[in-house]
Amino acid sequence: MRLHADSQARGQWAGLIAAVLFGCSAPVISTLTNAGSALSLAGLLYGGAALVLWPLRLVQPAATQESPVQPSDWKALAALTLLGGVVGPLALVHGLALLPAASSSLLLNLETVFTLLIAVVIGKEHLGQRGLHAAALTLAGAAVLSGGLLAGSTWPGTALIALATLAWGIDNNISQRLSLRDPLQIASFKAIGAALPMLALAWALGERFPSPAQMALVLLIGALGYGLSIWLDLLALRALGAAREAVIFATAPFVGALFSVVVLRNALTLPLAMAAGLMVAGVVLLLRDEHSHRHHHAAQRHHHRHRHDPSNPDPHHNHAHLSDPQRVQPDDRPYWHAHEHEHEELEHKHPHVSDAHHRHKHQ
Repeated sequence: MRLHADSQARGQWAGLIAAVLFGCSAPVISTLTNAGSALSLAGLLYGGAALVLWPLRLVQPAATQESPVQPSDWKALAALTLLGGVVGPLALVHGLALLPAASSSLLLNLETVFTLLIAVVIGKEHLGQRGLHAAALTLAGAAVLSGGLLAGSTWPGTALIALATLAWGIDNNISQRLSLRDPLQIASFKAIGAALPMLALAWALGERFPSPAQMALVLLIGALGYGLSIWLDLLALRALGAAREAVIFATAPFVGALFSVVVLRNALTLPLAMAAGLMVAGVVLLLRDEHSHRHHHAAQRHHHRHRHDPSNPDPHHNHAHLSDPQRVQPDDRPYWHAHEHEHEELEHKHPHVSDAHHRHKHQ
């Protein structure tokens, strides 16, 4: 169906842009690890994210009609804020200070491994042969890029990076479950929920903060590499599922290495060129992956943003509306809105990914 193909394409682009923004932020952060304490730097990164996300929420058009966070979502939102917004960044900044660059780059790829394992084994997402091959190519490129060695590593540094990637892997899967809600609202709450406690604690403990110029740079990195990146990544998680999003986001280390070559004037190496070929092949393979079979939808009731299009009806959302105050378009025009609705039992065949409507079993 064209509607689902368009949604998947938008999710792929959102994931790629999120990977670019986050990948470019990592090399710059590594040059600032001595500018302040790990706690103050992590707090400022999410402070920058909050500074860009909250204004975006204020100017978000009413016609967007996203589903707001529900009372039942607060526990999950608190968990992803603690894991992805506090534990992950703190462990990362501490770990980066204890490891050589090549080792930390290799270990950061554990985020993809953890996200994939949790999504497929626990979340029951489907990743076919082509998707698995794409993941293998992307991870192989990441390993080549980082040298594939842990020489010079220390157990504390390795454990800290592993802890950060595990926290983010769990965060990604929780975020995927919440991605039916307003992604901008979720990203904003996560940013402010992570920034305020860390900054308050850093101030109370007398931690060292960067200079004003360095602080402005950290805030800018946080706005782009964390704020906008988190929001776009939530859109990708919604459209693609956590497993496919993880494969796309695994290109972030390559983006960071390329950024280091172009902007920071690092040398262009053979491993970088080899990693580029492997990662491009992996992403192209994933983008061309089409999974289609006859599947069964059980009846369910939930609340999220969806589209009604008279010229291209979506069988997943063919419910009737007795009255619809959210409609902003004429009856013959497609429009988006959000409300609680019932999905009737349905069986059909079409291309799909493991989004919220396609978590069925596969033989």
